Amino acid sequence: MPREIAFIGDRDSVWGFRAFGIHAMPVADPAEGREALASAVDEGFSVIFVTEDVYEACGDAIERYREAALPAITVLPSVTGSRGLVAAEIQRAVSAAVGADILSEGGRS
Repeated sequence: MPREIAFIGDRDSVWGFRAFGIHAMPVADPAEGREALASAVDEGFSVIFVTEDVYEACGDAIERYREAALPAITVLPSVTGSRGLVAAEIQRAVSAAVGADILSEGGRS
């Protein structure tokens, strides 16, 4: 049976989400992040949130799941703030869905 939502990232970023019923998977480094992502996929989580650090460490693995219906893997900023990966990922997703880059300055009419 598929599980619902997991959040992989540093302890401070993911721990508070447990109050919302999200399965927190705290990791200390990129190697643990890759292992946690593989585990979350194997355990059948439908939605997997990852912090920007985990996203950078697992980019190749995340790319393999991009076209699949499940799991949906989404990058979120950590408690230390965003480095711009979240906005870039949203722009990529919107561009893929719409077929044009409508969010950047050059893409606006």
